[in-house]
Amino acid sequence: MLLPAPVELPCRPDHAGGPLCDRTAATLDLMSRFGDEGGRTAGALHLLCGVPEPGPVQSCTRTLNRPMTIHGSGGHLHLLGREITIETNPGTPRARTVLDIPVWDFDDQGARPVRPVSLQAGETVKVTCRHDQALRDVLPAFEGQPDRYVLWGEGTTDEMCLGMLQVTFP
Repeated sequence: MLLPAPVELPCRPDHAGGPLCDRTAATLDLMSRFGDEGGRTAGALHLLCGVPEPGPVQSCTRTLNRPMTIHGSGGHLHLLGREITIETNPGTPRARTVLDIPVWDFDDQGARPVRPVSLQAGETVKVTCRHDQALRDVLPAFEGQPDRYVLWGEGTTDEMCLGMLQVTFP
């Protein structure tokens, strides 16, 4: 089960003067690099998850439409990723964290087994990611690239927030 969340990461205040720091310009840049689908994904994620407040932390809560059991979890972020969590039934007495990676490692994106968690239709699963534009200053992949408003995109220097659950259905 894939759990995508929007990415809406504005430029840092001291770097906000660049032409790609405007969200519309950044969307057009994505479309020029990946076709129309590149720009549509951000909008589709707004339909799925709601329109988030731009910033370093983004999340998406999904309501399950059928019962399932979680057996494993994993995450996928790119180079600006810092951390990812997946919770079931957040904010309730039945809340459980099934993935908690407080220090994201782009080179370690494997799935992790979890003690099985059985969920019913109507229960919720939430993915939360944190990204950090300051990593642009230290990672070689960003050398020579202008600062920009970062949206969900396919390139390694774009970003994603994707939780993944290995599930079975009754």
